[in-house]
Amino acid sequence: MRVTNNITTGQFLRNNRRTLTSMLRSQNRITTQRKFNRVSEDSVNGSKAMTIRRQLRDLDIYEDNLNTSKELFAAAESNLYTIAHDVYISMEEKLVMAVNGTYDDFDLDIIATEMEQLADHMVNTMNIDFAERQLFGGTSNGKTPFETVKEAVLDENGNPVLNEDGNTVMKTYVTYNGVKVNDSNDPSTFPGSNPIYVDIGLGIRYNENYEVDGQTALDISLNGAEILGCGMDGDYSQNLIQLCYDAAEALRQNDRATVNAIIDRANTANNHILTQIAKLGTKQNSIDFQLSKTEEYRFNLKERQNLVEGTNMEEEIINYEAVMAAYDASLQIGAQLLPKSIFDFV
Repeated sequence: MRVTNNITTGQFLRNNRRTLTSMLRSQNRITTQRKFNRVSEDSVNGSKAMTIRRQLRDLDIYEDNLNTSKELFAAAESNLYTIAHDVYISMEEKLVMAVNGTYDDFDLDIIATEMEQLADHMVNTMNIDFAERQLFGGTSNGKTPFETVKEAVLDENGNPVLNEDGNTVMKTYVTYNGVKVNDSNDPSTFPGSNPIYVDIGLGIRYNENYEVDGQTALDISLNGAEILGCGMDGDYSQNLIQLCYDAAEALRQNDRATVNAIIDRANTANNHILTQIAKLGTKQNSIDFQLSKTEEYRFNLKERQNLVEGTNMEEEIINYEAVMAAYDASLQIGAQLLPKSIFDFV
């Protein structure tokens, strides 16, 4: 068969094109530091790479949930410490002073006003808004969780009690999500007391009722009624804010016995808050541990991803240089073998 000039030229161009394609692919692998850019180039490793990327994306979600939860618990702990330390110490000092000192009604009325101010401060602290949500509102985010209402004090017959001036005696009650904190000793009966679970990578599981297993997720709901106390212990509230308002009322009536009893109940309520702060600290330590595990797992996944997708730079650079040399040699040989055209003689 006669080898024509067209056959020689076509074969040279095809070989040259393949060499150039190999050179460009090698250059692309060096630039991107990846073995392939499409799954079709390596279906086996491409499938593995997609799985690893999905796991890394899940880790980003878990880490974001953990950091958000940690910030939320830290903010809650800070505000509760203000109540359990600063406000409570001031409350206890003033009540002890009122009981043990020789104060007249005018002085006791001043201390009562200070008690109400401390109680108002605690209400405002518990109504803090964090990241566009009520921090201590549980699952309820439509309104402030803690509010106060004034109601008339009733006698045994249900009639309003009148003071010396003939005015109805009013009593201040603390409510949580619309329900008086004294109405129930069980914090789970208050509105907004359901848990709020977030996925932190423990592998969320559900029970037969399609409810989240609490051991496989993190509950970030903060029930204010549970934290500050609720219900009654005999004739006295177990909520620190309510006790503060009750102390103000007793001081105005010069009822030192009630004030003295409230001091003991307030100490118990404050110890309960300190216990809740300790629980928040335990949750934060657990989050730190989980973040450490997440970071370690991410490192291992990155190593695995590099093995599956990553380019061996040393080998690829050598391969690129070899392809470049072959391409240059092809051009030089082609210049000698390809027939000259009329333009070479012009």
